[in-house]
Amino acid sequence: MLLIVNADDFGYTVGVNRGIIKAMECGVVTSTSLMANQPGTGDALAVLCRGRLKAAGVHLCLTAGRPLCDPAAVPSLVDGRGWFKKRDALLSGSLNGEEVRREFLAQVEKVRAAGVRVSHLDTHHHVHTHTVILEALLDVVRRYGLPVRSLDSSMRQRLIRQGVPTPDYFCGHWFGEQVSGESFRRLVTAGLQSGAGVMELMTHPGIVDEELRQRSSYTWQRERELAILCDPGTRQWLLEQGVKLASYLDLAGRPPG
Repeated sequence: MLLIVNADDFGYTVGVNRGIIKAMECGVVTSTSLMANQPGTGDALAVLCRGRLKAAGVHLCLTAGRPLCDPAAVPSLVDGRGWFKKRDALLSGSLNGEEVRREFLAQVEKVRAAGVRVSHLDTHHHVHTHTVILEALLDVVRRYGLPVRSLDSSMRQRLIRQGVPTPDYFCGHWFGEQVSGESFRRLVTAGLQSGAGVMELMTHPGIVDEELRQRSSYTWQRERELAILCDPGTRQWLLEQGVKLASYLDLAGRPPG
């Protein structure tokens, strides 16, 4: 089995960026996805442009910070201040698919314009579970021909029918109280037992900085993830199981399904 260990939230804060870089250079993280509208975005783009990382996905965001588009151009996505709505408010409201597409394109183009090789697309807070958002995402994917994270078997089959590369198996449960070395091994074992050729495990490593403390409730847990992902025993266990670490760049050339 090929295992993509993706670090979400690259660009969230400088401390999160530092943790992700460490997890990729010293640990088992093989892939990351970049938020294009956050305080650490400029720092993350600078890291990528210096070539420390080969590529990054775009962690398309509709639920944190301000849009890259003029808020007047995406009114169904923003609150009265012009900031993105919170997830529950966004998904329970009346969404305009063209506005979602417009903002997604702006985020992808910002990353591409910086000279970054884009490896794949996924979404912050998994908002592409919403039908309107998934349709907009598929429109964007058709333009760029990129792999996409699928969250369940139904979404996976839909992406495959559209010719979109996606992992065979996704695990988003290694989070919060679930984070331990034992749970990492258990969740990867479940992927092996499923018979998947390619599995993605979502992670959120980081180093806590003041910006993160002010903006997120998920703080010290990122450092706990980082320690486990950089533990030599984690890599050794994967080797013993016959799991090969891979990235979304490896998936790009594989036929869907």
